[in-house]
Amino acid sequence: MIWRYIADSFTRGAVQLVRRPMYVLMMVVVPLLGAWVLMDLMDDGGIRRVPVAVVDHDGSELSRKLVRNLDAFPQVHITRRCKDFAEARLLVQSGDVLGFYYIPRGLEQRALGGHQPTVSYYVNYAYYAPASMQYKGFKTISLLTNAGVVQTALRTVGLPPQAITATLQPYATHVHAPANPWLNYNYYLNTSFVPCFFALIVLMITAFTLGTELKSGLCRQWLATAGDNMVLALAGKLLPQTALLTAVGWLVQWMMYRVYHLPLNCNPWHMLVAMPMFVMANQGFAVLMFCFTPNFRFGSTLCTLMGMLSFSFCAFSLPEEAMYPWVAAIGYVVPIKYYFLLSVDQAVNGIDLYYSKVYYAALVAYVLLPLLLSWRIKRECLNPVYVP
Repeated sequence: MIWRYIADSFTRGAVQLVRRPMYVLMMVVVPLLGAWVLMDLMDDGGIRRVPVAVVDHDGSELSRKLVRNLDAFPQVHITRRCKDFAEARLLVQSGDVLGFYYIPRGLEQRALGGHQPTVSYYVNYAYYAPASMQYKGFKTISLLTNAGVVQTALRTVGLPPQAITATLQPYATHVHAPANPWLNYNYYLNTSFVPCFFALIVLMITAFTLGTELKSGLCRQWLATAGDNMVLALAGKLLPQTALLTAVGWLVQWMMYRVYHLPLNCNPWHMLVAMPMFVMANQGFAVLMFCFTPNFRFGSTLCTLMGMLSFSFCAFSLPEEAMYPWVAAIGYVVPIKYYFLLSVDQAVNGIDLYYSKVYYAALVAYVLLPLLLSWRIKRECLNPVYVP
C-alpha cells in the first residue's frame, strides 16, 4: 500500500510539473541563463573598460598625465570629456557613463607648492560590480598620482632615490593567492554567486509549489493521494522537481568547471554528489519555512527574503570579518553557506574529503529537519483556511 501511495503522489507531482510551463521556465531556463550571464560577464577575469567621463578644469601637464594613466587602467575606459560638473552628472543620470573623475583648477600648482589639492570621483553604485571596478581604478590612479607628486617634491629638495623609496614605501608587500594566483574575479565571485542564485531559484520554486496547494484549496486532495501521510505527500510533490533541478545543477557545474574553467581540484564526484544534496537541502529549508508559517504569502516571502539576504549574510558580497557577529551567525542558517564552504574545501583547495564531512552532514540535516515539524503543514492541509 505504501508503494502505491508513493507512486500516486509522485505521479501527481510530475503531472503538475509538466502542466505548468512556468516551472520549466523557472527551473531550467532562468538558472542556466543566469549562470551563463554571470560567468560570461567575467570570462576575461573581471569586468573591464567601464565607460567613465572626465572633467579636467586644470589642463596642466600633471592633470593630462593623470587622465592618460586613468584611461590606461584596464578597469576604466574614458569615453567622454566634459566641460563642467553639470554635464558629467547628466551623463551619469542618463546611463551613458557609470561615473566621472573631477579635476579642479590649480591641481598642479597646489600639488607642487606643497598644498593639498582635492580630486573627486563620482560612482554610480546602481550597478554594483562595474561601480566597484571603476572605484578601484579611480582610487588606484589617485594614490599613484599622489605618490608621483611627492616623489617629484622630494627629488627637488635633493633627497637620494633610496631615501625617496623608503619614504613612499617603508615596507614592501608580497601577495600570495594559492587557490587563485591570477586574482581572477570570475573564480572569486562566481564560485559563490552562481550557487547562491541557483539556491534562490530552488527556494522560490519550492515555496510556490507548497503555497499553491494551500491557496488553491487542493491540499486535502494532495494529502489524500499520499494516504494522509505528510512525509509521502512532500516526497511525491518535491521529488520530480528534485530530479529536474539536480540535472540543471549538474549542467551549471559543467559550465563552471568545464566551459569556464573555474578551479576543480578534487575528484569531480565530490561536487556531483553534493549537488542533489544541495538541491534537497534548499527544498528542505523552504519546507521548514512553511512549517513555521503555513501560508502562501508569508512562506513565499520568507523564502525569497532569506534567499536574497544570503548574498550578504553568507559573506559573498561583504567580508565576514566586517560584520557584526550576530549578522555573520545568520549566514549559517541557510544551506548555501555549507555548500559554499564545501566547494571551497573541495573544488578550490582540493583537501581530503574527510575534512568536509561536517558540511555534507549539514546538507543532510536540512533534508531531515522539516520532517519533525511536517505535522504543522498537515494540520493546515486538513483544515485549510486561506489568509490572503
